[in-house]
Amino acid sequence: MARSRRILSRHGDGSPRAVPSRIEGGSPAASSIHTSCMERNIGMSRSARHRHRRWLLATAVVVASCCPSTSNPAIAAEPAAGAADADGTAAPPGQAELDAAIDVKIGARSLNDYDRVLKHCRRAIELGLDADSKKFAEELYTGTLVDRAGLLVDVIYGSKPPDPQWPRMRALALGDLAEILARDPELGQAHLMVARLEALPRGDRERARTAARKAIDLLGDDMLQQARAFIVLGSLEDDAAERKKHYDRAVELAPRDADVRRTRGLALLVTGDPGEACDDLAAALDEEPDDASLHEAFGMACLMNDRLDDAEGAFDRAIELEPESAGAHAYRGRLHAVRGDLEKALADIDRAIELDPTDTSTFVLRARVRQQAGDETEAFEDIESVLGGDPGNLEALELRGLILADKGDYSAAIRDFRRLVAKNPDNAAVVSQLGMLYLMARQPREAIRRFTRALEIDENHFPSRRGRSDARISIGDHAEARADLERALEARPDDTGVLNNLAWLLATSPDDALRDGARAIELATKACEETEWNEAHIISTLAAGYAETGDFETARKYSRQSVEKSDPEAGVREQLENELASYERSEPWRERQEMKEEPLEGDAAREAEPAGANATTEAPRRPFDDD
Repeated sequence: MARSRRILSRHGDGSPRAVPSRIEGGSPAASSIHTSCMERNIGMSRSARHRHRRWLLATAVVVASCCPSTSNPAIAAEPAAGAADADGTAAPPGQAELDAAIDVKIGARSLNDYDRVLKHCRRAIELGLDADSKKFAEELYTGTLVDRAGLLVDVIYGSKPPDPQWPRMRALALGDLAEILARDPELGQAHLMVARLEALPRGDRERARTAARKAIDLLGDDMLQQARAFIVLGSLEDDAAERKKHYDRAVELAPRDADVRRTRGLALLVTGDPGEACDDLAAALDEEPDDASLHEAFGMACLMNDRLDDAEGAFDRAIELEPESAGAHAYRGRLHAVRGDLEKALADIDRAIELDPTDTSTFVLRARVRQQAGDETEAFEDIESVLGGDPGNLEALELRGLILADKGDYSAAIRDFRRLVAKNPDNAAVVSQLGMLYLMARQPREAIRRFTRALEIDENHFPSRRGRSDARISIGDHAEARADLERALEARPDDTGVLNNLAWLLATSPDDALRDGARAIELATKACEETEWNEAHIISTLAAGYAETGDFETARKYSRQSVEKSDPEAGVREQLENELASYERSEPWRERQEMKEEPLEGDAAREAEPAGANATTEAPRRPFDDD
């Protein structure tokens, strides 16, 4: 009895799907895969098949004349070993084994069938064949190795989730390919399969590159196979720009191949180019309009590109094609949340969780929507359920930290974000978020240290540049704050926060060398225009600029306007009234903040982080710093 194993079938989208089957012995569940492999004709060449069939037909004439009722004279005429040939000579001793190999190959349904073909071919050659038949047997043997390797490559790449036995399958396929290339080192298709297998995790990436380049050289006019080789080269690139060059070349070679367009489209999604991703995925859908996963990916791209109606249509179609697709339900729920329809969002997300309760990201998504709906209790339940099974889940830690910060529990929020930084020490956005939490917790020097680290990672990270300027203002370091604000203004010349803060420094700093009233007026006026003269604190900055130039009449005018615009409940009116009183005395406003640092509660600052993750000489260390 054949031993039961698992083999993988090709899903419509090329993504992995495991199907119970028999690798040895075959079964109906596996037959479609093996039949597909046969239909590709990647085994014996057409000319070789025709040569052997001509030989079979020649031997069939005598039998056909004696047995006119034979339904398949070519098969019936295959001589047994030692039987007489058409001219009366004995058939070669290995002919029966070769005929058996052909019969098995035609009906191959399993890896065991391929093994039988190979054994019959070897036996036929060992027993002896005439020159033509031996050449045919060699071609059949090599072609069967290619078939078997091709089947294994297909099922490895076609599994979702990856089958646990894929490393064993890869080893078997690479063994076949080594023998194939020993027999025919110029077979481009074999080099391509080597490249695809070695590009997988724990493979030899350099060997994959070499094999892919060799395949490109050997595949000649086969543009589709060349395109697949460029896809392999792209997948091996760490640099996004270089990766895209290879994917672009693949699309040039095979612009209508769904897998090629899908691959580049998904890569563009990852690198944040949803517009081009939409184009690629739409092209893939033109070729495979009933592929649910393509509709789902296209919907994701449209969602990222703010094409919400197109996204909804794509998710609807994906669910129509695969009603039990958890991913499509989850993404449609995300779409509803973006639109503010939280009831529909939760209905779809609940359905996604019902379909796949193991996907923690969906629980985090539901927690975000529940938080958005104002239900922090249930949001926390989702987050804690995720962290209970996976304490290091980064999405859940981030969301919990943000919710805690919203509640004013900065110590707990910092604790979660310290853990995030420990896991992502080179992620400027995460490090910057931690810096912002320290600033909100009235720890400006620690905030400066974190913002500086984020800028060491990415000197153009705007939130860190802006955050560090705020922290430096809060401790009275106006010169360094101005330097940060000038850099931030270069990056975003219309940012009203940067315009206002820089104008305020230039108008009110006690440092004589730093003040510049005329420029303060210019910047503050632009900020007022950008905000349509609706922000009281920005109008007050314009007043401070005029006061710095000695134009107290205009300063008083704008200062009164800022007081009138202010919200009495917001807590800033008293400050604005004090500024107005100063201008009424014809005195410019001077300000230098000296934020008093407040100690954090608990162990928020004592989570371990990787060495060097916070390296800077910007700020003094305090007793609670032990990282």
